[in-house]
Amino acid sequence: MSKSMQKSKNPHLRWRNLIWIILVGVTLLVIYVIWKVSFFLYGFQPLEMALAQYTPKDVVGDLGGMKVLIPRYYAEYVEYDADPGFGEKRKGPRPERTFASRLRSFGIEAHFPDMKGLENAQIREEKIQEEKRRQPQPESSWIDIGINAGEDYPGDGFLDRGTSYLDIPGKYWWNNYKRLPNDEHGLEFWVVADVDPRTGKPGRESSDTYDVYIHRDASGKVDTHIRCNRTDVPRGVATCRMGFSLAPKAQVGVRVGFRRGLLPEWQKIRQSAHNLLLSFEVKETSVEESPSAPVSQ
Repeated sequence: MSKSMQKSKNPHLRWRNLIWIILVGVTLLVIYVIWKVSFFLYGFQPLEMALAQYTPKDVVGDLGGMKVLIPRYYAEYVEYDADPGFGEKRKGPRPERTFASRLRSFGIEAHFPDMKGLENAQIREEKIQEEKRRQPQPESSWIDIGINAGEDYPGDGFLDRGTSYLDIPGKYWWNNYKRLPNDEHGLEFWVVADVDPRTGKPGRESSDTYDVYIHRDASGKVDTHIRCNRTDVPRGVATCRMGFSLAPKAQVGVRVGFRRGLLPEWQKIRQSAHNLLLSFEVKETSVEESPSAPVSQ
């Protein structure tokens, strides 16, 4: 009898293999459970980022030259100048934040048009349920606001620089734009000019391209840039991303996301986001003297 046959009949070997298979199975099950729980609680974001999403107290700082106090139920993913970047660890203790601390970025979830934040349990639950579906709903009135200031401020004139590609022939079919003769909602309307080589259909009809809407001030400078997508996902919802600046009041770049069905109300959305950010301005006293804004239950 060969040695291999003797080993196969060895009961100790069979039990060792069985225990090994069970251990591997249990390990995989534990990993799966942890992944499911993390996904349910935090979505696709890394755990470290998810834990930093919400701030335990109101946010103070210098927002592009404007002293602000932001209620804790508005501000998410708050970063200040010199904070560690994505995936980096902080070196040393966290600095004490004052009105001199320059804010770099943060996000806001607001309900349009009342612009309420996640200030009570009912509103938070409504937003959580929408996030679980991982897709804006056709009737959703939630908008997300992101700001870049301090070290992340893109610089004065960033909107003009950011739209220069529209006037330059694109190297790729999906980035070659033309302006249509008729404006929409008081906005210049730009679409992809070329044909989608994969389908032979106009590129502007592809779910992989974006429509661009531009608004200019009286001097001809771009003051609003909006980019909207389409979706070929069943029951999916197309979204838009609008960019504008708080200058000259503050050196802050603002991004606002909303479902495409709200595009006709872009001016009201822009003004509402603008007013909300300016409403955080305070007279500089001290952090201790500043009014608290607790989250209601």
